Amino acid sequence: MALILDSEALSALAHPRAAPERHQRVRAGLRSAQRRNEPVRVPSATLVELYRGGGRDEAIDLELGRGYAKVVTTGVRIARIAGHLLAAVGAGSEMAVDALVVATAIRLGGGLILTHDPGDLERLAANHPNVRVAAV
Repeated sequence: MALILDSEALSALAHPRAAPERHQRVRAGLRSAQRRNEPVRVPSATLVELYRGGGRDEAIDLELGRGYAKVVTTGVRIARIAGHLLAAVGAGSEMAVDALVVATAIRLGGGLILTHDPGDLERLAANHPNVRVAAV
C-alpha cells in the first residue's frame, strides 16, 4: 500500500511554518510509511496546484529532491481511471486533480492519501475499499 501525498500534504512539508501542526502530521505519516517500507508517491498533477513562482517553487522542488517520494506521472491508464471516477460521482473537471490523486492510488493497487480537505477525495474513492483518505 502506497502513501499518496496530495498538494496540501506536500505543501505542508515544503512550508512548515505556514501550518506547523499539519507539517508534523504529514511527517508522522512519512515516518510510518518508511517503517513499513511503503512507497511514497506524489501525483504529478498535484504540482500544478503548487507551482506558482515567486519563490514557492523552490521549496516544493527542495522537498521533492529529498528523495523520499517519487513523482508519478499521469499516463493514459491513470487518466482513464480518473475520468471514470468523475463520471461515477457526476463531477466535472473542477475535481480533475482530486480524481487523478485517487486514480493514482487505485493504479498503485491501493493506498492512503494524505490531504487537508478529504471530502471530495473520499467521495471519489467511495467504491474503492483499498483507497483510504486521511485528513492532516
